[in-house]
Amino acid sequence: MVTIDINMDLGEGMNVEGQVMPFISSCNVACGGHYGNYDSIKETLLLAQKYNVKTGAHPSFDDLKNFGRSQLDWDEARFRESVSKQIQQFQDVALELGITMNHIKMHGALYHATAHLTDYVNWTIQLVKDKYPEVKLYVPPGSLLEQELKNHGLSYDREAFADRRYDNDGKLVSRNDANAVIEDVSKLVNQLSIMVHENKVICIDEHEIFLNAQTYCVHGDNLSIVHNFNEVITALNLNQIKIG
Repeated sequence: MVTIDINMDLGEGMNVEGQVMPFISSCNVACGGHYGNYDSIKETLLLAQKYNVKTGAHPSFDDLKNFGRSQLDWDEARFRESVSKQIQQFQDVALELGITMNHIKMHGALYHATAHLTDYVNWTIQLVKDKYPEVKLYVPPGSLLEQELKNHGLSYDREAFADRRYDNDGKLVSRNDANAVIEDVSKLVNQLSIMVHENKVICIDEHEIFLNAQTYCVHGDNLSIVHNFNEVITALNLNQIKIG
């Protein structure tokens, strides 16, 4: 039996936290960019505390309208101000509850920008060095951000997506593609099992690529999966995988 970390994006208004929190091991809490305020952060953190789930800040482009999934034209000052403000909002509530921030995971378009675009990578490295040097980031394997975090001796976990399809360059298929999101439990379990046991993923064109990760994401707004998460847990156990 292999034990893995499953992280989930929560506090995003889907009202699924009580359903999934007993089963996952870490979560990324929306903190104001694409969703989230004091009340939603506190509610999510209280549940995480109850079930001993690790918690992290989930900052985004300031883009409530598009749920943080459209890239905005930011300069470094805007990036630094917004991301710091969102993380601080998370930390203020966490401090109130006696919770330590385990990690930072960017959301949506900001996740991809900070992983692959040189300016955003450099801004992220500088921000982490200045303000969060002891906090790990969840990052895509093989990304420019992973390489720079390694170069600077900063902490990170490589993250794979259990419920998203991959291109053969190792990047996620665009959500504009009808097949970008895996909404079938058996297909998700199959992809995740291959990731865990074989360190690879079968891409959307059936090409296989190497993929080694320490944490695996299931999206909290993927309701077809979330509402059947007990089936996911049962199937993973049959595939010699447990969450912890």
